[in-house]
Parts: sequence; C-alpha cells; structure tokens
Amino acid sequence: MITPKIEVWHVAFPRSRGWRRLSILLGLTLLFAIPGTLLANGGTLRLANVSMGEYRVSVFTDPTPVRPDSLDVSVLVIREGVDGVPDGLDVQIRTELLALGGEDIETQPLRVGAEERLQATREQADDPRYYAAKFGLGAEGRWRITVSVRGEAGEGEASFEVVAREAGILGQPLVLMILALLPLAGAGWWVMREPEENPSTET
Repeated sequence: MITPKIEVWHVAFPRSRGWRRLSILLGLTLLFAIPGTLLANGGTLRLANVSMGEYRVSVFTDPTPVRPDSLDVSVLVIREGVDGVPDGLDVQIRTELLALGGEDIETQPLRVGAEERLQATREQADDPRYYAAKFGLGAEGRWRITVSVRGEAGEGEASFEVVAREAGILGQPLVLMILALLPLAGAGWWVMREPEENPSTET
C-alpha cells in the first residue's frame, strides 16, 4: 500500500517595517476618506428629524463654512409609514440678516433685517430625495434661515442660524485638497524609502 505524501505549504508574511508603514498609510487614507463620506448626502446637518405634522424634516447646507455668494439648502422630508419621497410639497426657504459681518461693514450691499423667500424644489436638488434651493445670501454676517413645509399630511416650520463669510485661502477646494494629501504623500515616501543598511564590521 502506497501512502500518499501530503505537502503542507506555509506562507510566511514579511514582518518588516515596510508593512507596518503601509498599514499606517492605509489608516491615514481611511481617516481622510471618512469625513467626506459622512458629508456626502446634502452637506452639513442643521436640523434633524423635526416633526411637521406627519412629516419628519432634516435640513442640510453646503458649502461649509457658509459663503455669502453661494448657498445650497437641501431639505429631506420623510412621511411616517410611507415609503419614498413625498411629492407635491410646498417647501419654502426664508432668509433674514440678523447682523452684518466682514472687515468693511459699510460696503456690505444689504442691511440688518433684509429678507428673502425662495421656493425649494426637487428639480434643483442634485439628489432626487431632496427638495433644494440654490442662492446667494448677498452679504457677510449672521443669518437666520427658516424652512417651512406644507403638504396633505401637515405643515410646520423650523429655523437655524449660520454665519456667512468670505472663503479666504483655506476655503478654496484646491488648497484644501493639497493640504489633505500632504500627510498621505509624506506617509507614502516613508513607506517607499530604502531602509538604511548597517555598516558591517570586520574583525
């Protein structure tokens, strides 16, 4: 009787500093990727699950920080016990300037108390689950934004405040991307560099 010979292969993974460095690089990549994922659907959360009749309303704004020339207000409306996005809602956005800001207040185009009312629609939203309005506030300063929802299942309104200011150099997307990639570039160089060889000693 011939007994078959069974060979067992053992795979040994290197335990070098390079692998540890690679693990750190992957960790840093995840660290920078997670915030982008959390803010992917709508921007910064301003109101969460506010009851308006049978509706539950959440409001997001983008960009962050808020700029006076461009603002996207996205409204997510969910009706209790009903799947899908409620259609045919009247969603209004009202803005009110509470206090002027900026370095030169005298040159601001608006004055305290200035108001504007806008219609939020699903057509303006990048994501079809939202009602959205895209507009410019018009001046730096502290603003109150009021969101009102009216539909067959109820109505209501809720407000929040934001501070609008010019973006500055740190508000430029390209600058932020470069700053975010610098640690990753440094970690990549750390992983890829050649290890230093210890000089041999002769006896």
